[in-house]
Amino acid sequence: MSIENAIIERVETFVLHPVFAGSDRAVGLILNDLESLERCDRIGQATYRRLRELILRSPHVAS
Repeated sequence: MSIENAIIERVETFVLHPVFAGSDRAVGLILNDLESLERCDRIGQATYRRLRELILRSPHVAS
């Protein structure tokens, strides 16, 4: 499994997991990590954008 596929799988699992619901701090940390990975070319820009949108649309982001 490539690093990009592993990251995608973990972020998708995070978005669905109720433990992180309402945790803006956790969401912020993951978004920062994804941005760093994209800047270092560890994940593609399209993957970064897709995961970022997935996270921001998730119920974990407090209103």
